[in-house]
Amino acid sequence: MKPNLFEQEYRIHYYEVDYKKRALVTSLMNYFDDVATCQSENLGVGIDFLQKRNLAWMLYKWDINIYKYPVFGEKVKVRTAPHSFYKFYAYRWFEILSLKGEKLVSANSQWLFVNTAKKHPMKIPREMYEIYKVGSDNSLEIEDIAPPASVDTEKIFNVRYSDIDTNMHVNNVKYAAWAIEAIPLDIILKYTLKNLKVIYKKETTYNKTIKALTQILKQDNEITCRHSIVDEDEKELCLLKSRWVENC
Repeated sequence: MKPNLFEQEYRIHYYEVDYKKRALVTSLMNYFDDVATCQSENLGVGIDFLQKRNLAWMLYKWDINIYKYPVFGEKVKVRTAPHSFYKFYAYRWFEILSLKGEKLVSANSQWLFVNTAKKHPMKIPREMYEIYKVGSDNSLEIEDIAPPASVDTEKIFNVRYSDIDTNMHVNNVKYAAWAIEAIPLDIILKYTLKNLKVIYKKETTYNKTIKALTQILKQDNEITCRHSIVDEDEKELCLLKSRWVENC
């Protein structure tokens, strides 16, 4: 059985790029979220289908590799397919390709199938296996991330209305934005993000206050940042690990 493959074309907009006209990693993550949602809508099991049944796919982990950044005005193909399901976990891969077929970005992701009324994971029903044409397999499991051992920088943010998604929780991409915002600007300017790993631990909602904590580890021409997003009670919401390579 071959999983359903889905792809869409996107153009990199001006409001999605950094000072070098490269797509922000958060823009790339938004494409991934969008193309996965569009596939589910296309298969008839999208947002309305899930909400009527008190169900949702909650993102649990990301592992994103960036080989070459798409730039302002460039058109790209974003494609995805579910890899497999296992108990209450779903595994899905993504790719961003140039129109010439060059692989620019790849990502693996892990999701939880959740009963939103009872607020706990539930076993993925056989119906979903058949719709997405996948089998039972957890070979795409993403490794865990160690929290920061110390804190070199921290920033405080308030959760805004625009941070909230259709599940009334903070959108997964916002955690990455908060983590990167806490990295010193000289690193952002002198280094390029090549890999981002994320583990979502606990949801948060509108009007909460959160802190982004960062440990900075430098080795040769690379910097690794370990990030923790915590709430006002110091409870861990999200762990991230970013790898940066010095610009040539």
